[in-house]
Amino acid sequence: MIAILEQILSDKPNRQRLISQFQKIVWNDERASDLLSELAYDLDYYEPDEKEREREPSYYGDDRLEQEINEVMQKLKYKSPD
Repeated sequence: MIAILEQILSDKPNRQRLISQFQKIVWNDERASDLLSELAYDLDYYEPDEKEREREPSYYGDDRLEQEINEVMQKLKYKSPD
């Protein structure tokens, strides 16, 4: 999961496609943690188009997307045994 999250962060042109892939993986995996499930849900509100974000106050852009993903990755790293 970390790998696809890192890809979302680094590959801006393909973010929406990668987000969809991540969401499908999480939603189809009964073992996915609550943390990942919550992130998958929250990613529904990512909108790269600023004009679209202005029309819907619950949408957010790249800065918040990166913050959300980085926070989850930090939490996952602390939970994982070395």
